Amino acid sequence: MRDGLAAGLLALSLVALAARPAGAQDPEEFTRPCQRADLIGVWHVLRFGFAAGASVDRRDPAYQPHQRYIFRSDATMSYLASPKPLGGGQERTAARSRGSETWAVEESGRLTRQPAGAPGVEASECRVMTRAVKDPRGGQPTALPGDVLLTEHDADDRPKTRRLLRRITAPE
Repeated sequence: MRDGLAAGLLALSLVALAARPAGAQDPEEFTRPCQRADLIGVWHVLRFGFAAGASVDRRDPAYQPHQRYIFRSDATMSYLASPKPLGGGQERTAARSRGSETWAVEESGRLTRQPAGAPGVEASECRVMTRAVKDPRGGQPTALPGDVLLTEHDADDRPKTRRLLRRITAPE
């Protein structure tokens, strides 16, 4: 397990085990690497956060508060982001159309995405929650088994952003 992932989990304080102090957590205790079959379907970004000190342009469309990922079994995907809640029409249109990106999950669990026409791939650490995890601050959603944590890293391999995704429709 990469030390950056463990530090990122604690630094962002997105999830913590209720029964143990945050400092005593090992992400391996409540997550596992993603597999391709884990991702197929439509996902809502339940929580989204920036790591302390991360350098990001918060005006970037990818950092809007309302986000959906649509992973298809043909290795294409669509990503929707909006400052306003996404309407059913937007989601239905995106779900029916061919994705504008391709995606894959490496053996290590890393998610790679290739936007159409982009020269390189985007990669995220991808972990599946294996048990329910409650935020100790209260008021925040509990991560449930099957939810996915996507962590983007900067050029120095430090966590930059983290998204907690929950599936909203079953696989194709």
